[in-house]
Amino acid sequence: MSRLPLATALTLCIPVTLSACQQHDASPTVASIDEQTFHASGYPLMLHYDASLIALDGQASSYFDNGDWQLADGTAGERLITLQLPESDDVTTALWRLGASRDPAAVEGCLTLPANAQPMASKAEIAGQTFTGFTLDGAGMSHFQNVEGYRAVVDGACYAIELIVQGTNGEVYDPPREAPFPREDAMNRLRSINDGVSFPRE
Repeated sequence: MSRLPLATALTLCIPVTLSACQQHDASPTVASIDEQTFHASGYPLMLHYDASLIALDGQASSYFDNGDWQLADGTAGERLITLQLPESDDVTTALWRLGASRDPAAVEGCLTLPANAQPMASKAEIAGQTFTGFTLDGAGMSHFQNVEGYRAVVDGACYAIELIVQGTNGEVYDPPREAPFPREDAMNRLRSINDGVSFPRE
């Protein structure tokens, strides 16, 4: 599996050297033993994340995935990066996704929640910015999806962060199969990725 989207230019930084940054458009060079750094092409956003996470090339196949840059949205935008917990399998997958858009319609409706989403009781702070949060659960044909989403407008761009645990009911297999991790444990691990987001200033 390719580790990073080919269309997204990434800068990977090795903190132990002075000339640490090199521009890459394809597969990454490991930045350090335990961390990688992602720079969003065209957006002032940086993400430091654990090197054990899998950066997916393209879209993760999903019963629920419509391929948009964020859930249930028809406006123009782009997925910047999708990270997958390494234990994920065809029973249960856990994803951290980041999308962004400067499309006027997307920015105007950025804080409008998807249909059937439940707003969080309070705002969330990520990288010093206030995000509107929501939860959204889906099910159908033995499939399930649990989503925790965050939206914010920062410097004229809409940012969408989505934490997704999805898969199938293991009982439908013969013999039954177990998920690689409990759903809430997976969601907690995805939440920790938010701590690596930053919006650097020139």
